[in-house]
Amino acid sequence: MALFETIYGPYVPFGSRTLRLQSPQMKGTDVAVLQGVFDLLLQVMNPPLGPIGPPITITGSYDSDTAQAVRNIQSYFGLAVDGVAGQEVYWVYGQGVGGHVAYGGPIYGSRQLSQGMSGGDVKILQNRLNLFRYASFVGGPADGVFGPKTAAAVAAFQGDAVANGDTGLTIDSIVGSATFDASWIYTFAGGRGILPGRNGFDVVFVQRLLQGLGYYAGRLDGYYGPVSQAAVRAFQTAAGIAVDGQVGPQTFYQLGLRNVVAAPLPFPLFPLAFAPSECCVPLENTGVPPISASIGSFFIAQSSSGSQLSATGISMLAPSAYNPAFTTYAFRLTIPGQAPVVQTMALADPTIGLWAGGIVSPTLRLPNTTTIAVFPQGGGLTGADVLAGNLTSCPGPSI
Repeated sequence: MALFETIYGPYVPFGSRTLRLQSPQMKGTDVAVLQGVFDLLLQVMNPPLGPIGPPITITGSYDSDTAQAVRNIQSYFGLAVDGVAGQEVYWVYGQGVGGHVAYGGPIYGSRQLSQGMSGGDVKILQNRLNLFRYASFVGGPADGVFGPKTAAAVAAFQGDAVANGDTGLTIDSIVGSATFDASWIYTFAGGRGILPGRNGFDVVFVQRLLQGLGYYAGRLDGYYGPVSQAAVRAFQTAAGIAVDGQVGPQTFYQLGLRNVVAAPLPFPLFPLAFAPSECCVPLENTGVPPISASIGSFFIAQSSSGSQLSATGISMLAPSAYNPAFTTYAFRLTIPGQAPVVQTMALADPTIGLWAGGIVSPTLRLPNTTTIAVFPQGGGLTGADVLAGNLTSCPGPSI
């Protein structure tokens, strides 16, 4: 996520300051997180009164569009409407500051976390990780103690973010600025318990998880009302845990045991650093036996710093199932008149064979005649393409 900080810097911990429209405009990664999470959750919400306004451009600057988006959030969730992002707006995002510090503090993101530490911020970190495949690493509900299992979970999360195309993030189990940024834009709940009367974007994510598991059939509206509470009770009953209709560490953990995906790919979502302009190319199975490959997606986006290319959400067998010499997959861009561009992919989730990979190039431009393919490789060998697509299926101008 160092690239995120390079584009939208300086790094400012999310929730550490009140954001308002002023001159010069307030800038920083906290603004970009606020903008990005709003856009991403807006994509999946189905509020009863219609959308909460349009998506906004992720600029890292608190501009008039961002202030209006905050007013929309405040109006929707019943807060005082002033366009200022303070502790009540952060609480909607699931970030506790001021009078809403969660789990006894310290505030999540206010200090670097590493093995041997403990506190409420560690508990929040564990909650966030426990909502995804990392629950199997943490091994239980959040307890606020950063031990070896939590360190392994953090390393796995960092590895998944790198596989998703994030650059400059070190896989070291240390939770610093880059990992905090990644956790805010890839994990959307766990920063507080979800109780009756607590509404927000973290509720949207829990509703989405319960919907996918077959427990929730209501709107994805971010309101923790009777229908959502009934869905949580039904889930808790099936999971064999205390049935109280509240979403805390035990429920977060049980949800994660059933949501065995990498955090950067929950919907899937695209790396926020490149949201201003993007498209998605469908990749179709070429039918090459004996590979079993689902239809995947190849994201392409362009920012002021260059192009982001990311093949994500591709579920395939281990490459060795095709040939014992193969150890991984890669994607290939074939651009007329140029040498092919090849990038190795990483295994994001071994339980379901989920592969992901990406590159950032400040100069690469892709005409709509570009073809895209995914293939196994290893031992100096290259296998036949198992997924393929063409940029012509991507609407809009060449990128």
